[in-house]
Amino acid sequence: IAIVGGGLAGASAAVALSRLPDTQVRVYERAPALRESGAQIAVMVTAVKVLRRMLSPAAWDHLQQVLYRGEGTAGIHHRHWKTGEILATAVSPDTPRHMQEGRASRPLLHKTLMMDVPDGIVEYGREVVQLESRMDQSGEKKVVLHFNDGDTRTADLVVSADGLYSKIRRQYIPETRVSYKGLVAYRKNFPLKLVAHIKDLPTDSSSFRNGPNVVIISRLEPGNYSIAAFLQEPEDFANTLRWEHELGGSGVGRLKKKLAGWHPVVQQVVEALPGIEAYPLQAAKWMENLTRDDCIAFVGDAAHPTAGGWGTGSAFCFADVWALYRSLHRTHTSRLPTIASNLSPGARIPPPGRATGDGAVEYNVPYALNLFNETRRHFLQRVERQFEYDRADTAYIIEAIDEDDEFVRRYQERYTVNWWILEHDVDARWQEV
Repeated sequence: IAIVGGGLAGASAAVALSRLPDTQVRVYERAPALRESGAQIAVMVTAVKVLRRMLSPAAWDHLQQVLYRGEGTAGIHHRHWKTGEILATAVSPDTPRHMQEGRASRPLLHKTLMMDVPDGIVEYGREVVQLESRMDQSGEKKVVLHFNDGDTRTADLVVSADGLYSKIRRQYIPETRVSYKGLVAYRKNFPLKLVAHIKDLPTDSSSFRNGPNVVIISRLEPGNYSIAAFLQEPEDFANTLRWEHELGGSGVGRLKKKLAGWHPVVQQVVEALPGIEAYPLQAAKWMENLTRDDCIAFVGDAAHPTAGGWGTGSAFCFADVWALYRSLHRTHTSRLPTIASNLSPGARIPPPGRATGDGAVEYNVPYALNLFNETRRHFLQRVERQFEYDRADTAYIIEAIDEDDEFVRRYQERYTVNWWILEHDVDARWQEV
């Protein structure tokens, strides 16, 4: 198994797929070394459910130590941008505390995953630029990976985890186009002591809402604090930015101007910032099917870039990976279902993995990829439709942006916690399929 990309999606794929018997896993990451990039990241209940099953006891304990869930609350508070009034609380009332949503710094979440990645399987400075699927002499489907230095490798299965700008997705869907979504993400993790003096600094995770403009402030792992502001900006400014773009003092000054008139706590947090990073929120059309050629699977932003939607990026990529792991494992260890009513007329039940001469067991990769795709694609298509519904609700709410009472009324009227997304159980869905 070859995994392209070593970020959160690639690292989680390495953790899960390395647990499969009779496999060799390699991860190809184009960066020259492991990078500590990113600020705060939401870890939704969906993600926590998967990580509970995926991680070793030591890595799970580490996750619990670094995941911040707020004091005295079972969720994240949505607040009025100017008054700080709590408009709604995204809670998980029937979920145990240790399984609830939390926030962590992206580098620490990545390090937690890397605790379970076997030594020596990640190759850094290796950029895959193209895939080529072909039949070998025995009639088995193989994938040739072409690297930017002219080198090649061959695999039975390739997992594309190379993110929003995936070259592999563009290879198979050349018309795909990454586009600016109208918001720039300003973000910074910094020592808690820089804001400890602020009176009434929330001990929860607070999301201040002003139409499409959102500012999230939260503690993270012990001793750290974070701000993430998603603000409307003209495209010409957004085009000057890139991932991990440090704006320094000038960026802080720009952020102060953008947030003038917001709640005093928000302004005081910005005043204390040692600097700020910014990048444009971008997205591309989601893939309708997450597999190609019976030997390539797409996971995470390579398949469905969320552009920050509901903070579900990590949850979706972990769920993709777990569905793929379950599907491959099924074809290796179990007999396949024999209920003819589930098959189309004339269809043949595919065989389980076949024993080879040396006692190893092959995987039925095409069948596994079908299970994986059917588990994920219907759910993700519903999520895309929900994005459209939410945009309509946001437009309705911001019509009253200058009338505080009406803004609150409309927000509380339309705001819905989409549990079917945020607490989706991919294992249950996989079993249904």
